[in-house]
Amino acid sequence: MIRAAIFGVEGTLGRALATRLPEVGYELCGAFNRAACNIVDVGRVREVMASCKPQVVFNAAAYTNVDRAEDEPDDAFRANAIGPEVLARACHDVGAKLIHYSTDFVFDGEQPRSYDEFDPTSPMGLYGRSKVAGEQLAMAASPRVFVMRVGCLYGAGGRNFPSTILRRLRAGETIRADRDRVGSPTWVIPVATASGALGRTEHFGLYHCTAHGETSWADYSLFLADELGLPPSRVEVLPTTALGLKAPRPRRAILDNRMLRLRGLDSLGDWKTQARAYLASELT
Repeated sequence: MIRAAIFGVEGTLGRALATRLPEVGYELCGAFNRAACNIVDVGRVREVMASCKPQVVFNAAAYTNVDRAEDEPDDAFRANAIGPEVLARACHDVGAKLIHYSTDFVFDGEQPRSYDEFDPTSPMGLYGRSKVAGEQLAMAASPRVFVMRVGCLYGAGGRNFPSTILRRLRAGETIRADRDRVGSPTWVIPVATASGALGRTEHFGLYHCTAHGETSWADYSLFLADELGLPPSRVEVLPTTALGLKAPRPRRAILDNRMLRLRGLDSLGDWKTQARAYLASELT
């Protein structure tokens, strides 16, 4: 068994890691929310590492409010840039690997083809800039770092838009969904599975980890409604401009899992297959 610690365990991805990693050969020596260990607290992080002695650390802790980041840039950079650097240094000190999660928002979404790990970043807002900074600082602090860029994540208990669609549809609500922005909706369980596989290797570096294919948020919502046997009228299709979003967002930031594929570790599958598996897990 591989000893693992998770930071950000109360988030959608953190909960999935806590569920999935023990099923794929990891022993959790620690799972921390912000109250238990704030990753910007150097002393507390070192204390946790010394007592836990993990072999692999999974960092799902982050500042994720894209709109609020425009007004709280220092808070976003502190959590998304300084925090990963602190964790990477602490991992280096105890000989642990770090898997740090980044985002598709490091790109502006204007490229006509999918983005692979070798495309230059081009963040549009403060959130994306802070995540780019976190990638750079973590990888500079330790040579034993994996950066996994994810995007459009959803899962059980999540509070973000893709995670709440199913809950709101089942509750009889009508969904307001963006017809313009395109992504690859990705269930957190396959991400956790791929993370566990990568953590067993020494192939450090940058990886993309999203479901294959692409769809708009409106079409994704319509797909879920149809799978639930609900009429399309339960989804109100709107342009991005009608949703009142403060921060700029990439229009089409589709990630190509090139490095996972080349390493033989791309088990993500397409977004429809993932969505159906998620529905089955939630409806049983």
